[in-house]
Amino acid sequence: MINLRLQSRAGEALSVVCAVLLFVGMFDHMTAIKYIGIGILIAIVASFAIKSLLTNSPLSAFPASSLLIALGVWSLWTLMSAIWSVNPSATLHAWLDEVAYPLAAFYAFWLVGQSPAKQQRLLQNVAWATCLILAVMSVVYFHYLDPGAPKPGLMHFYARVGHSSTLALMVIPLFATMAAKTETRLRGLTGALFCVVIGGATLNRFFWIALALVAVVLLWPRSSRERVRAWTALGALLVVTLVAVGFSNKLRLMGPAASSVAAPVVQVASAAPGILRVVARASDTPDTQLTAVESAPAPRPATLIERLHVVSGMSRAMSSDARPRIWAFYGSQVAKHPWIGIGFGKPLPSLAYGSLVPDDLFKLDGNVRTHAHNLFLNTLLQVGIVGLILQLAALGCLAYQFFAVRLIYPQLYRAGLALILGMLAKNLTDDFMWQSTMLMFWSYCGWLLGQSAIRLNSLGATTGGYRAAPHSIDTKPAERELESVG
Repeated sequence: MINLRLQSRAGEALSVVCAVLLFVGMFDHMTAIKYIGIGILIAIVASFAIKSLLTNSPLSAFPASSLLIALGVWSLWTLMSAIWSVNPSATLHAWLDEVAYPLAAFYAFWLVGQSPAKQQRLLQNVAWATCLILAVMSVVYFHYLDPGAPKPGLMHFYARVGHSSTLALMVIPLFATMAAKTETRLRGLTGALFCVVIGGATLNRFFWIALALVAVVLLWPRSSRERVRAWTALGALLVVTLVAVGFSNKLRLMGPAASSVAAPVVQVASAAPGILRVVARASDTPDTQLTAVESAPAPRPATLIERLHVVSGMSRAMSSDARPRIWAFYGSQVAKHPWIGIGFGKPLPSLAYGSLVPDDLFKLDGNVRTHAHNLFLNTLLQVGIVGLILQLAALGCLAYQFFAVRLIYPQLYRAGLALILGMLAKNLTDDFMWQSTMLMFWSYCGWLLGQSAIRLNSLGATTGGYRAAPHSIDTKPAERELESVG
């Protein structure tokens, strides 16, 4: 059993390294510590994998074979793209940061997920403390979260609003599994609250939409007894989400003009009350882009929907958003290399097509030359249709591993599915999945899958095939047995 092997000093060291990576990954300003930790992690998991292969260990020493094959093919294709890449060195560097290191962390966290409860609590406490620190920083230094603002004091360690909001969203499913247990319920609930504070403080509108999706997956009723409670919670969440999105738009568009680090400013000309001038400050995210928009006097909104758009600032936010034009531009470039792309790596589309961006689009959003602001469109540009299919297959296999344990441990199934869907939803309007963010995503996936694997082993099922236990798992005693493991 892996959990017995992980009680050794090597297993304890691996847990400490994983805890350190959890901490530094959330801040992403401790590069030396991160790469030293990754080096130690790779050494430990490589020695464990080699030992398991040489000693003919059972399939439980590794994740499901279908997932390993899908990840292996995806890794090989992205590595091969360096052959035809427009910048091979950039592709190789990106492959290490976004494929090799994250998948090594996935296996490491998969092992740690099967470790004793003491080592599990270490990682849980580190995740909770890290989110607490970030939440406090987000509240105290709220006016310094603007990417264009100076970063005094502790804000030097605050990475980026996109990075922080994405990681805060991805760690919520982990806190949900903690909240499902009596002994960790308080930490789980407060940790999820910290994440909402972190994401809300970034004023990232799509954070709330992705959060709603995550909450729907986690709170969806499982039985008729839960239906009323679950629908009530989901209804309240929908209202809160709409209010939060509208409030974020208001803050972005109506910040105080006197503040040098405030959100975008809305100025209304006194001589002509019907003329609205929107002036937004430059930043490194498309949500706060440099633009000046003048609109002629518009008729009063006739419908309720139109009035909601005006009150929430949605109309102004949509009219000043350059994403549709960014997607149109990069989408038009796909036909140049449709099947194999231009080489793996987030910077590659910019290197290949940045000089072709129209000047008026660049003036509207200076970040248009960085990437296509959509995870799947970026993948299509980098590794073509073949690469996109392989990426979807890998994510599909990953989702299936969580789906396969839905009867044995439904909370882990929901958490894993929420983690994947939340990540995808958050990256439909941008692409934050690189470097530390990609590292943390696969780490969280490995951690959750490891916890499901040890429960399968405890019930006599095989981890490799993820088969359900032969006896009933819907009874009260079985549920108590599952909760006591790990």
